[in-house]
Amino acid sequence: MAADSTGSKKSINSVTSRKHLRKGLSIQKTGRSPYWHIRLRDPLTSKYVVRSSKEKSRLEAIETALEFADSYHSKALSDLAQAKATSFEHYAKILLEMQKTETNWSYRDNRILSRPKDGLIYYFGKHDVTKFTKGMVLNYLAHLDQNRDKPLAESTKSKHVILIKKVLTLAVDDGLMRTLPPMPKAKRVDTPRHAFTDNEYKRFSQAASECARRGDKVRGVVITDHHGKMFKFAVHSFLRPTVSELFELKHKDVQVRQDPHHLELIVRKGKTGHRTSVTMPFAAALYGASGPNMPPNPHHPEAYVWMPEYPNRTTAINTARRIFHHVIEEAGLDDQDKKLTPYSLRHYALQKRLRASGGKVNIYMLAKNAGTSVEQLERFYLKQMPPTSEMIENLQIKGETSVISAQTYLRDHLPSVDEVDVADG
Repeated sequence: MAADSTGSKKSINSVTSRKHLRKGLSIQKTGRSPYWHIRLRDPLTSKYVVRSSKEKSRLEAIETALEFADSYHSKALSDLAQAKATSFEHYAKILLEMQKTETNWSYRDNRILSRPKDGLIYYFGKHDVTKFTKGMVLNYLAHLDQNRDKPLAESTKSKHVILIKKVLTLAVDDGLMRTLPPMPKAKRVDTPRHAFTDNEYKRFSQAASECARRGDKVRGVVITDHHGKMFKFAVHSFLRPTVSELFELKHKDVQVRQDPHHLELIVRKGKTGHRTSVTMPFAAALYGASGPNMPPNPHHPEAYVWMPEYPNRTTAINTARRIFHHVIEEAGLDDQDKKLTPYSLRHYALQKRLRASGGKVNIYMLAKNAGTSVEQLERFYLKQMPPTSEMIENLQIKGETSVISAQTYLRDHLPSVDEVDVADG
């Protein structure tokens, strides 16, 4: 340790001499080395790169530093946008503005784009959209894994890639690019859909009734019959137990229909967009529409059907989730190997419809009605079900009509009322 004029000791790594050459570039010396070191600011990372010039002469070190900077910048800036209008950040912000009114745009999408120090805009913001390559995206995905204790799930990586493609698609629409560059394909790993069995659903329904009879409280909220009906309604309506479907449903979105008796629901903000969905007959009874001569609905059209006392629907769904898990515990169904969630009600509904139809269900109509795709039904439900004799017989029938109406589908191919709920009362 050397001493300065004040008598205090200086570190051997302290800078003893520095020469500024231009913005972001300088050469400097420390007590550790006889050589001048180059100090260059990297525009991509906003950090400084330090390299030895291997020169003791200041003039020769300056010449080496200038050559190094020009070479480094030509490589680093080759993928950067020369104008803001061609940058990834420019189109990402356009996408954010466009998606403010989209029903299937989520907070998670915003986070992926805008997360500080790890989001797409932070990482790719200054890049020229026309210079994008598959390798750049692969490097980004590797970067995400390096900054975490465990790698991201493949489905999450796929979401990142989808958002990159959405941003670049805007540049294609502007004529800046002719086509999208090839993108890496995330490995598709199907996770099991945990669904209730008939016995488990019956136990759950009975436990919900018992909780309501006793007036169990969950964080000060009293469990009532309303909550039990809500969970059953999710099964008989195929609605997702989410803010945008089950908890977005208002009385103005519900119409009572006959032949057969059922409800027609307008799902305004579903995961797959706006759709009209028909329910099973028992959903009408749960809603209170027990017959064609029922009195007018006393509820305000703008009132929510389920848990209307919560104007904030996020609070409503969080409260419902806590009640659900309380009932699961009371029913003795809290299994760590098979974690049942509110979504398990929807999975049970789809599986039961497929089983109860005896192989006659029109999966195209079922997929459309439930706001999903045939591919999803096949991946997560059909391939998990062993073929029954009815399915095999139905497969061998010739000339069966492939397209039927929703009402015919309900009347001819599905039971009028779910036998589990009838037994439960």
